[in-house]
Amino acid sequence: MKRLFLTAACLVLTAAAPPPMQGERLEAGATYFILKINGHENGRLWRVLRKTELNGRRVWDIVLHLKGVGCEAREHYVVDRTSLLPIMMDSTRGRDRRDRNWERIRLRYDARRIWGTRESSAGSKTISVALNGPTWEGHLLGVTLAALPLAEGGRYALPTWHYDGGEKQITAEVVGDIVAPYDGRPAWVVEAGDGSSDRVRYEIARSPRAEMGYRVDLHAPGCVKIWETSEPVLHVSQLEARR
Repeated sequence: MKRLFLTAACLVLTAAAPPPMQGERLEAGATYFILKINGHENGRLWRVLRKTELNGRRVWDIVLHLKGVGCEAREHYVVDRTSLLPIMMDSTRGRDRRDRNWERIRLRYDARRIWGTRESSAGSKTISVALNGPTWEGHLLGVTLAALPLAEGGRYALPTWHYDGGEKQITAEVVGDIVAPYDGRPAWVVEAGDGSSDRVRYEIARSPRAEMGYRVDLHAPGCVKIWETSEPVLHVSQLEARR
């Protein structure tokens, strides 16, 4: 799960041979994460993963709902349950068009392209992106890493795309293992990035497989951005639970 939220353009993405994915190993359920900057809480993210089917295809239905200081956003993804390759997404930000941050995004993905629309208070734009191989959703990076066949010293390459960040070739490496302080589960420590910005250190529970949080050390001295897993959500809204 990397930072929330292209102008329309036709892009060609290239990808190396993808690693074998193990998406069926992921843990279904609802969890929330606490966003901290310099040790101070700055928002919360609720995440719901649900197993379902779409036209007979086994999929993960994933909802991300962010509530931060001065912002609220919700993203809904449907991805293949084994490969984690995206099938569709929709995103909402802001209550109505009068909101300066109002935005609606609708995307569809297949083996050859990504297409859809991005609406904001400034107008509507078409998104059309040509693909040249398997390409994962950049904003579900933590979940996608959890589906990799992680092993000590493992190195992996993942072509990704996100509507704000465009194409990125992500490299990930297992750099260690820990016992997570929140719940005592053994976890892999995975560092990932595209080489142009800070690498992100993820904690991925071994069994059942799940993203437990991530940390970004920013350029400013002492500035640290942390997702920390808290206890599982006990009361998820009916809207989220029934999707």
